[in-house]
Amino acid sequence: MSLLLAEELVLLCMDDDTGHCEVPPQDAARGVALALVFELTLRGFLGVEGEKFALQRTRSSDDPLLDLAAHNATALTPVDAVGKLAAEDLLQATLARLVSRGVLKDAEVWAPGVHLPNDPHPEAAVRDRLRQVLAQEHDPSDHDAALVALLHHLGIVTRVLPDESAETIRTRAEKVAARSRPMRDYQQDRVTSRKRWWDAADLMELLAGGLNIFS
Repeated sequence: MSLLLAEELVLLCMDDDTGHCEVPPQDAARGVALALVFELTLRGFLGVEGEKFALQRTRSSDDPLLDLAAHNATALTPVDAVGKLAAEDLLQATLARLVSRGVLKDAEVWAPGVHLPNDPHPEAAVRDRLRQVLAQEHDPSDHDAALVALLHHLGIVTRVLPDESAETIRTRAEKVAARSRPMRDYQQDRVTSRKRWWDAADLMELLAGGLNIFS
């Protein structure tokens, strides 16, 4: 079964036995938004032009969730795009999609109970891929590097492989995440956004100082 980055991320945020999500809804929503942006970037549908996302292909991705995310992220900076997609609750759309595919019993994954069916468990194959990358230090694909970067960004990468050394997994994940192009673009935009804020704050301070001089 082929899964989007967002779907893999959501499943890895859950308890392996019950399907109870162990990540707060707000963090999970931002994680899904990031995952959708990363997927669109890796597939070549979005690219950064002049600090903002621009569509690189006019044809559909053949995936309604990706098409919606691409439309809503266009003409926004990476940071603003993630914020907008998170606010639009594409997390619930992702959960509903997993339910429709039989991967989840229901979408109420923060409620008590068992939300995973007996079968299938596609996240098991995802964990095996991550074990090869993080514990056995195989070279990751761009997709798996992006997934590691997302897990590292959310601070849950060691939970995915609880039987492995947490220190080893954390150290390796940091190195892999640093090589993920979509995460680098996002982090660079965060730095740029903070710089703009500080520049504006400095300007306001100078203006205030000037006003005080003439008061």
